Formats: sequence, C-alpha cells, structure tokens
Amino acid sequence: MGYVRPTDWFIPLSDPDRATQHVCAIPQAGGGATAFAALSDELGPDIAVWALNLPGRQARFGEPVRTELEPLLDDLVTAFPRRAPMLLFGYCSGALLAFLLARRLRRDGNRLPDGLVAASYPAPDRAEPTRDIHRLPGAEFWTEILSYGGVPERIAAQPDFREIFEPALRADYELLSGYHYRDEPPLPVPITAVSGTDDAVLRSADVDRWRTHTEGAFRSETVAGDHWLLENAPHEVAGLLRDSLARATPASR
Repeated sequence: MGYVRPTDWFIPLSDPDRATQHVCAIPQAGGGATAFAALSDELGPDIAVWALNLPGRQARFGEPVRTELEPLLDDLVTAFPRRAPMLLFGYCSGALLAFLLARRLRRDGNRLPDGLVAASYPAPDRAEPTRDIHRLPGAEFWTEILSYGGVPERIAAQPDFREIFEPALRADYELLSGYHYRDEPPLPVPITAVSGTDDAVLRSADVDRWRTHTEGAFRSETVAGDHWLLENAPHEVAGLLRDSLARATPASR
C-alpha cells in the first residue's frame, strides 16, 4: 500500500492495491474514518474501503472543522479516489453528503461512482437536516444528541468524551443546516437505499423516494436492526455492498 498521510481526505482501511473493488464511505455526523473499521473487516481484502477523513476528529483532530458545504464538496471532488469499480456509500447524514458529492462529480465532468448506496437516511428531496442543534448550549446539545441514539449515555456523560467529540458533531450539523433540495436530473448510476426493520426514525415512503434520483436501477433493502446499522448489522450491510458492486455497471467517464 502506498504512503497514506494523516491529512488525506480519504483513507484506505485495507491495501487498495490488493483490492479488485472499492467503496468510498462517508460517515454519520461526528463520525470519522474508523466508523467503517468493522465494515472493512467484513468486506475483506478484495474490497477496499476508502473512508472519509474529515478535519477536527481522529487523525485530523488538530485541524479546524469544516462548516461550509460548497467549499467542502470542491475539496472532496479533488480528492475522490480514482479507482474502479467504485461504489459510493453514505451512512445516515453521510448519505446526503454522498449524494451531493455524486452530483458535484457530475457537474465538474468527473468519472462517477459505479453505484450509490444510501443507508439510514431519507431521500434528498425529503431530507430535513436540523437547522439549529449546533447552536444549543452544551447540556441541551447532548440531550438532543442522546435522543437520536447511537451514543451510549454512559460514554457521552464523560467530560473527556464530550470534549473530544463535540466540535466535530457541532460542525457536521452546521455543515448541513442550510441544506435545501435543488432539482437536477437523476443520477446515471444505480441507487440502493438501505434501512433497518426497526428504524423508528425513517418512514418507508421517504426511503423509497431515493428511486426518483436515479435513471438507473433502484433497490430498497431492509436489514434486521434499528437506525444504527453499522453498529448492529455490519455483516448484512457488507453483504449489500458486495451485491451492489456485483450489479454495478461501469459509470460514465
């Protein structure tokens, strides 16, 4: 594997030169590259996971967080891994960022991913990111975050945990706080929407709306679990990614 810098935007979690297929993965709000470690293990060495490595967390903890969407998308387009076949995978709010990245890649004339998999998030025209959670005082902020699930309360209650993770969480919520859907032609790549059978957050109609954003094949898949599928169903999510790669057709160049 070639040299990987801690400031790289996308970090391969296994040797990409040994892999025959690739997944570019974008995590949930506050998440870092290690959010996909278990998924990478499930996929094995033949499928390399390129995890988004945002500033303000993990290897880039000392860098300023990013809160402006358009400049961030420009940077991600420049850094997007030029490997094929490549699947774009977005998890929770990362699904919206993945969708916007695919649109930006198309706008700028870049090669598109060979498919998009969106997990645990409504379709972009149904998405309503929170507008002001990033402005809440500390105690109210964490009360709201804990109400979403995904963070054990015994961990979030520790001051050191909050000090480490709060800046990235606030930044990611601010990043999408001004999002408003804009009409564009559907993407020319297949889309798979994934949701948990026990997800109390998503409505099935909002998941199925992803079909309107592709001119290619669409699938809506459910797996046993709640909203936090990477935590409670990594094996099943890995299986869906493998299947999506097998079904993918070469994207436009």
